[in-house]
Amino acid sequence: MKREVFDRVYEDYHKLVLHIAFDGLQDYDLAQDVCQEVFCKLHEKIDLLDEGLIKGWIVKNAQRKTIDFLRRAYLKNEVFSEIEEDMQQAVVVEYLVEEEDECRRKEFRAHMFEKLKEKNLVWYDLMMRVVVGKESTKAVAQDYGMTVVNLRMKISRARRWLYNNYYQVYREL
Repeated sequence: MKREVFDRVYEDYHKLVLHIAFDGLQDYDLAQDVCQEVFCKLHEKIDLLDEGLIKGWIVKNAQRKTIDFLRRAYLKNEVFSEIEEDMQQAVVVEYLVEEEDECRRKEFRAHMFEKLKEKNLVWYDLMMRVVVGKESTKAVAQDYGMTVVNLRMKISRARRWLYNNYYQVYREL
């Protein structure tokens, strides 16, 4: 029974998952990877899900996996052929400039992080530990008593604040 239900659900929804993933990633091969991961996870959990809720579960997991793949690509410094405007705000400022006049940039980074510290001490500490210090997100999240997802959201907000307030000045250095 499980196999028959899974096969039917796959036939009904695999194109939808590909469409969702491709819309976010703009890469067909990565979209296929997302599709595979979503349906592998569905195969594990199909007995636990109500058949009427499977479509919603699939859509939500396709969206989440797409975001995960975008994050993985960003962390590995992969470059997509087109970077969408929304993604540009998530890029850390220090990766956007060429290597010139390192001394001035270091001073400006110190100033920038000092202003971040004044803005939000938690953001500053998370950025220093996870982004600069390369500590494990899981360990830092446990120290703060939060989930890894919550920690990543706070870091994303800190990056967006840095981008919005300092990108233009930093780029001109």
